[in-house]
Amino acid sequence: MTGRTNSLLGGSAGKSITSGSQNTFIGYEAGTLNTTGTQNTYVGHHAGRRSIGTFSNTFIGSLSGAYNVTGQYNTFIGSQAGFINTAGISNTFVGSGAGQNNTDGSNNVFVGSGSGVANTTGNNNLFLGLSAGNANVSGQLNVYMGAFAGYSNQSGLGNMFLGQQAGYFSTGSYNLFMGNSSGSRTTTGDGNTAIGDGSLLKNITGVNNAAIGRYAGVESYGSENVFIGFAADVNPNTPGVTNATAIGARARVSQSNSIVLGANANVGIGNGAPSAKLHITTGTANTSGLRLENLTSNSPASATSQAKFLTVDGAGNVILGSLSGSAREGAVEALWQRNGTLLQSLNGESVVIGSKVGKTPSGYKLFVEEGILTEKVKVAVKNTSEWSDKVFDTGYPLKSLDEVGKYIQANKHLPGVPSAVEVVEKGIDVAKMDAKLLEKIEELTLYSILLEKTAKQQQAQIDELKQLVQQLANKK
Repeated sequence: MTGRTNSLLGGSAGKSITSGSQNTFIGYEAGTLNTTGTQNTYVGHHAGRRSIGTFSNTFIGSLSGAYNVTGQYNTFIGSQAGFINTAGISNTFVGSGAGQNNTDGSNNVFVGSGSGVANTTGNNNLFLGLSAGNANVSGQLNVYMGAFAGYSNQSGLGNMFLGQQAGYFSTGSYNLFMGNSSGSRTTTGDGNTAIGDGSLLKNITGVNNAAIGRYAGVESYGSENVFIGFAADVNPNTPGVTNATAIGARARVSQSNSIVLGANANVGIGNGAPSAKLHITTGTANTSGLRLENLTSNSPASATSQAKFLTVDGAGNVILGSLSGSAREGAVEALWQRNGTLLQSLNGESVVIGSKVGKTPSGYKLFVEEGILTEKVKVAVKNTSEWSDKVFDTGYPLKSLDEVGKYIQANKHLPGVPSAVEVVEKGIDVAKMDAKLLEKIEELTLYSILLEKTAKQQQAQIDELKQLVQQLANKK
């Protein structure tokens, strides 16, 4: 033996060393086949047992690195850690069975019992946690941190799973799952980003999704969707939508190629306290801050081709409309509100139609200059006392014709009927005037009945007188 400064303790430990130097082998058959290897530390039963000419390895634990032949710069700590590593270099396996089946994989770090246990040729992986990357065989450039993170992935590339069971069933590549159980049911889906506990929980094969927030995108299994905010998600009835976006806590999107902002929330642009579904505030007075680039004053109107304005069609779409030549723009919107199918004044103001009208008489809501042409008019009467049937009630104070004659002689109009001066000054109430005119007709009917009665009485008297005259004539 020409080797120097070796420390050997245990049955058959380092028994084959020839020129190997600066080794420490402790345990039964630790480094037993090493011949020329240097600067190795093997501690444990059969630790580094088959190493021949390797150097700079540290194996601590029963059977750790037991089958290592040419691997160098490895650190295996734990029972059977790196158990069958043969040529892999620069690996760090810490935990019982960590990297147990690694053969040629290099530059890996597996920390945790059973982490990377199935890895054989995978390179440049970082697995941290109980059984993290448990099934990885040839996957590369992966980072799995958390118990059972990336548990089922065998050959995926460039994944990062952080959290207990994050990416548990994933076999895809280029996924980022951060949070307990995030993306845990994804299998072949690639290019997904899920940040938050339970995010993208039910996704299986969807690709290129982004879900940020606790339980974001839980129900989704489509592709190329974006969910931002607590429980931002698809509608459970339409889980397969694509190219859909839901932003805001509990926001829900239910069709593809759509963007939803918030759950019953207001959107503010340029302000921090929006008071409407869309509230835009600009830094310049008298500007809206809203631009419709493909809808300008030169665009054809959807209605007639006069003065143009923005309005909505029957489906609620914003369109470019126009006014006819003699039309007027509507009153200030702040004065009106929709009430069902009605347009209602907020403060009970009157409506005037006509340019020469300054105001309406009190107690009226509508004045139309130059009249109204209509095929039908119906006037409401509030109660029976406002109509003229009272004329036929017993005890109605019917004036005598003599009184009526005297009143007409003095006033030049019927009793109870407004004069021409009053009509010009105050106008007439259609309902009241109709009732008053019918009242006069009914009074005329009563007068006619009285006159007929009187005429019948007089005729009876005339007939009686005729009989008496005839009797006297017969006596002569």
